[in-house]
Amino acid sequence: MNLVDAIRMASQQRFQSAAEPRVAEPPHESAHGMGEESDSVQTVRFEVRLTNQQLHDLLQWLARNLHPVMTLREAARYLRLHTAELESLARSGVIPAFKVDNKWRFLKAALDEWMLAQRAAEYEAKEEEPHVA
Repeated sequence: MNLVDAIRMASQQRFQSAAEPRVAEPPHESAHGMGEESDSVQTVRFEVRLTNQQLHDLLQWLARNLHPVMTLREAARYLRLHTAELESLARSGVIPAFKVDNKWRFLKAALDEWMLAQRAAEYEAKEEEPHVA
C-alpha cells in the first residue's frame, strides 16, 4: 500500500468513527501538566525509507517548487522549454521576467498566471472561429 492509499484509508476510518457515538474522554495531560483537548491538535507520524538518490530527488523537487523565484533553467524546466527559447521570450517581453545581476529570474506565480492567460486566449480564439457544418 502506498502513502496516498494509507492516508485515504485513515481519513475514511476517521469519518466513519466520527459518525459513531463517542464516550467522553478526559483531556490528555501534556508535559506541563495542563489539559488539552484531544481534537484540537493531532500528531501524525509516519516513516518513509528512501535511498540516498530518492532523498536527493525529493529535496531538489521541494527546493524547485517551494521557492517563489526561479532561475532561467528552473523556469525552463517548469515550462518544459529550452533555456534559449525561454530567454528569447523573456527578452521580447512575451513572458513575465526580470533580471537580477544581469541574470533572468521568473516569479512562479507570474508564470502560472501567464499560462492561464494563454489558455484562456486560446479558448476564446476557438470560440470565435466560424463553425463549418
